[in-house]
Amino acid sequence: MLLNNSGTASSIYYAFYFRAQRKFSDGLSLLASYTWSRSEDNVFGTSTAGAGQVSSPSGPQNAYNLAGEWSLSTQDVPNRFTTAITYELPFGKGKPFLKNGGVLNYVVGGWSVNAVGIVQNGFPLAITQQNNNSVIGASYQRPNATGISPATSGSTDSRVNDWLNASAFSSAAAYTFGDTSRFLNVRGPGLFNWDFSVFKSFSVRERIKAQFRAEALNATNTVQFSNPNTTLGSSTFGVITSQANLPRLLQLGIRATF
Repeated sequence: MLLNNSGTASSIYYAFYFRAQRKFSDGLSLLASYTWSRSEDNVFGTSTAGAGQVSSPSGPQNAYNLAGEWSLSTQDVPNRFTTAITYELPFGKGKPFLKNGGVLNYVVGGWSVNAVGIVQNGFPLAITQQNNNSVIGASYQRPNATGISPATSGSTDSRVNDWLNASAFSSAAAYTFGDTSRFLNVRGPGLFNWDFSVFKSFSVRERIKAQFRAEALNATNTVQFSNPNTTLGSSTFGVITSQANLPRLLQLGIRATF
């Protein structure tokens, strides 16, 4: 799909989307989807989709060469998987097992477990430098590429202090425009998140129904790191200094309907 805005900007997005669904049956429902996509454009908005993106220029490096701005989009995520699962345990009144009712039903009946998961790649990174071209009206300046790979290797935890290789870039001089792509196909940390919950539904009286809810957000207590500093010349260039999500959060509640 190609979009144009008065001839000044353009973008293209294409994707493969797969979805699998099991409608609620025998106590189980499942929905899972996978998207493989690519998004490119030549517009750098005033904000970025990537968590913790340090640089956020609002205009082109060279207003007379928009073709030089063409790159991956800030929101480009090539792989994204999501799923939601609900399963009612087969115990208690109306279920295959322990279905005689009575006190036992209040103990083992009405339970369901739920899971919601998201796994995706990180967002592409934009490398900038001190703007030596502000005197000629340029909103920002990119460095030059040296030909060395900017990506480091290893696990996310081992790369927190050196996510990017500074030797892959050299500062562009005043009145020149760096040849580094607006967004690199080098990405910040990805997202891995699972939320789990356990519900128990029961009747208090004939017309009053209640539900006990125990929920764990970020149940695996997995850290989602923010993007590294992407300003060449900064003392913390390539360093991740913050966390983008919250630690595991547990919450309990009662819901009543009548």
